[in-house]
Amino acid sequence: MTRTRRPSGLLLAAVFLCILPLGQSAARAEGAEPGRCAVGGVSGSPDGVPQGQLVALQPDAGPRSGGTQVTLTGAGLSSSTRVFFGTVGADGCFTGRESSEVVVLSDTAVVAVAPPWPTAAIVSVYAGTECGRLSNPLSYTYLD
Repeated sequence: MTRTRRPSGLLLAAVFLCILPLGQSAARAEGAEPGRCAVGGVSGSPDGVPQGQLVALQPDAGPRSGGTQVTLTGAGLSSSTRVFFGTVGADGCFTGRESSEVVVLSDTAVVAVAPPWPTAAIVSVYAGTECGRLSNPLSYTYLD
């Protein structure tokens, strides 16, 4: 039996290429930091459980200064889940901010601290999976 070696390094490079920081673009969002590209949608795991499927977040609003602890509930969350506040454009690129404090409580619950936002706005909250995909969005409102 011959063993076939797959170029896994090339695959990993392709997956992470889309989440490399991009240059700042004022046209993408008000005061947003460099974006991260990601393929929208929900990825699947080998056991068939969807990764990063969100169903609710609480609270759904907080001050522009950030710091609000937001609990996200869903399915298929993992210890490597990342949480993003912002938007995904028609080109599939994410513009916004990543929560610097995320605690995964279980595969169905994550607590993330909302990052500051430059203006009062309604943004989307996404869970980022270990394979570089973003979950379905849920709305979060930054208040003055």
